[in-house]
Amino acid sequence: MSTYAVIRVLVLLLVLVPLVSAALLPLFGRAARRVALWLALVYLGLTAAVAVIAIPTLDERARDTSQVRGDGSLQRWYPHFVPGDPAGRHGGEGADARTGWTLFNLSASPSADGRPGPKVQLFLGVDGLNLWLVALAAVMLPPAILVSWDSVKERPGAYYGWLFLLQTGVVGAFLSFDVILFYIFFELTLIPAFFLIGRWGVGSARRDAARKFFLYTLAGSLLTLLGVIGAVVTNPTPVHPTTGGRVNSAFVPVEVPASASGPARAEIVAAKAGPITFSLPDLMGNVQVWADAVPTARMMLTGSDRALSTARERAKPNPAEVRGLELQVESARRAVADAEAARTKLLDTQFWLFVALMAGFMVKVPVWPFHTWLPAAYGESPIGITVVLSALLSKLGAFGILRLVLPLVPDAALAYGLPAVGALAAFGIVYAAFCAYASRDVKMVIAYSSVSHLGFLVLGLFAFNKEGLTGAALHMVNHGLSTGALFAALAFLLDRYRTTETSKFGGLMGRFPTFAVLAFALCLASVGLPGFNNFVSEMMMMAGLFDARNPGVPRLGLAVVAAVGIFLSAWYTLTMMKRVFFNPLKEPEPAPAIPVKPGTPVPDVTRREFFAFGSLAGLCLLLGLLPQPIVDTMAPDVRVLANIGDAARARAGGVVYVSDEPPEPVLVAPLGPIEIKGPQGKDNPKGAGKGAPKDGKGAPKGKNKGGTKGPGAEE
Repeated sequence: MSTYAVIRVLVLLLVLVPLVSAALLPLFGRAARRVALWLALVYLGLTAAVAVIAIPTLDERARDTSQVRGDGSLQRWYPHFVPGDPAGRHGGEGADARTGWTLFNLSASPSADGRPGPKVQLFLGVDGLNLWLVALAAVMLPPAILVSWDSVKERPGAYYGWLFLLQTGVVGAFLSFDVILFYIFFELTLIPAFFLIGRWGVGSARRDAARKFFLYTLAGSLLTLLGVIGAVVTNPTPVHPTTGGRVNSAFVPVEVPASASGPARAEIVAAKAGPITFSLPDLMGNVQVWADAVPTARMMLTGSDRALSTARERAKPNPAEVRGLELQVESARRAVADAEAARTKLLDTQFWLFVALMAGFMVKVPVWPFHTWLPAAYGESPIGITVVLSALLSKLGAFGILRLVLPLVPDAALAYGLPAVGALAAFGIVYAAFCAYASRDVKMVIAYSSVSHLGFLVLGLFAFNKEGLTGAALHMVNHGLSTGALFAALAFLLDRYRTTETSKFGGLMGRFPTFAVLAFALCLASVGLPGFNNFVSEMMMMAGLFDARNPGVPRLGLAVVAAVGIFLSAWYTLTMMKRVFFNPLKEPEPAPAIPVKPGTPVPDVTRREFFAFGSLAGLCLLLGLLPQPIVDTMAPDVRVLANIGDAARARAGGVVYVSDEPPEPVLVAPLGPIEIKGPQGKDNPKGAGKGAPKDGKGAPKGKNKGGTKGPGAEE
């Protein structure tokens, strides 16, 4: 088996290992916690191996400027290490960035490999946006197990089995490049979370909290399913009206032979709707083709007018040629009129798709006022599950916006993202901050703090520019790490005192110096102190808001609200620290399970606890000092989204989009035969997408072995 094939197997194991572990752990009974910890460490090692192998590939793609994608090219995700990649058959080392593994086909006549069609595929892969979120999921799993070590005594095998099933859903959604597969994994997280909260919750209202979480999330997710299906159905593959071949333009020139109606000429004709596709990279391309119909038609009209003027200015004009070009100009004018009429319908469709898609993701993040399930769920969950909910499930909602909403409904995201969703997020930043200050339970302070910071993340996403998107993608990792670590640190108090009420504590700085130092570090990371991880991502999101050029958006006002949110974060966090760690010493009675002799102090941080949240504090410091490796691996995929956002701005302003920087390098020829010049006037000869120069091992020359051919490229 080749090296590249081994890497694809490792990516597949990222989903299969937690799934198999979830089935096996209930068989171990009382020993399940030790087995779960060993499995979590093995999974962490597996993820580290994938990351070590993937980073050089992603970095090379970011550095490669030898083949630059022109403005007329379509922007797509380019996943690496795809299990089932046809280029990897028979031990090959190449990569086509697509899969041949079909789960089920919705068509009676199966489509060939690489051809778009209504088939749901096991399309998994790694890129710069999901690599670090998968790493975050692997890093948070051992602490979630360690903080549950003493608190989960009833049916531990089932508890850890559900926890690993939750991990399967989260990681599977992060790795998915098929929209239906993404939704399946997205919904899978509901089931284990419901049972973990309702069965092992710590409060009397745990069943109500689990029910509320399930119903809220399910209702939003069903609307998201409608949005996913709508995006697929309304963006079919564009095909040539006569040959039926795939094209990358909404209008194509068709040769018309001489007849009674006129001489031989080229007519500008709209592309036909071909088969639908669930492949996310292909679907992104389809969306851009149909959205660019107006600039494409206008470009063709300009070219036809220029050709007609040239023909008329010749010394001896050819009457047949002039008449043919006149008819071509008339067809181009009709194409412009048709495209402008379709533009209004497209914007209306994108608006409703945007609303449907955002319904589930706003609940999952959550964005105010869809956050009301969160305080109950966080408060009633066992602390290990609260760690996972805060670190991973909320990022799943933000990742859905990044992966699906922005590329599939870009015009609606630009028009309504910051004005509507951004306004809700901005209000939620301030509202949740005051709720955190008013809370008298440390767990609720951190829970509302999470809502406030996630509102900032949503603003960064909908800024829809390079700075905002980079900051938001980085903040998913940073916020998950710092907030998950804060909840993990609360296990120290829960294990010893069974309470986190602020009024029952005081003076813990002198009582537990090691715990106090670690808690201080995590709180400073949460408020965005320079030198810690949140500072970097928050400043990048702030820069994105100041540079937001979205139409009709008071960008300065949103940036000011975000800055106020950072100040309020320091206010309520330091106030909580003052109440708990300073003032005269005050502590409740130790929990009965703590083996403390009368007159003997309760112990400080143990080795198990130090590994659980002390290691996370170290990672917060490390990412604050060295964020550049993560930013570099994200850069090409962030640039894809930023280019999509800039193209949407150009369409909204009625101008031709011209990129102000070199777009993402394309590692081989673009997808499929392009029949015409694109909206920006870049030529691509027919059949250019049928291959690229390859070395003996099947990888493009001059590229790494993982060089991608382009998702769904025709054979």
